[in-house]
Amino acid sequence: MRVTKWVDLGQEVEIEIGADDIRLALAEAFANVTNDRLGEEGPNRAEIAYTLNSIGAYLKAMTAEHIALLTSAQRETIKLFLTEQAKRYEESK
Repeated sequence: MRVTKWVDLGQEVEIEIGADDIRLALAEAFANVTNDRLGEEGPNRAEIAYTLNSIGAYLKAMTAEHIALLTSAQRETIKLFLTEQAKRYEESK
């Protein structure tokens, strides 16, 4: 009998993903943590981590050129929003 098995080699690799891939990942991640799908049970730790990882991947994919297309007011608004969110995670220790 022959069996196929995945072996994790623990090697970090870098891959290119497109905007559509990111959009789909974010939609899937959001669906994983919405209460209308989960009911009163709510999301589990893995679902929350997956969602945050997807958001992080999206933010990291924004190049300097993308950011430069925004006005200074837009960049400031985004900076303040992300700073506020970072503080929430810092305070939730």
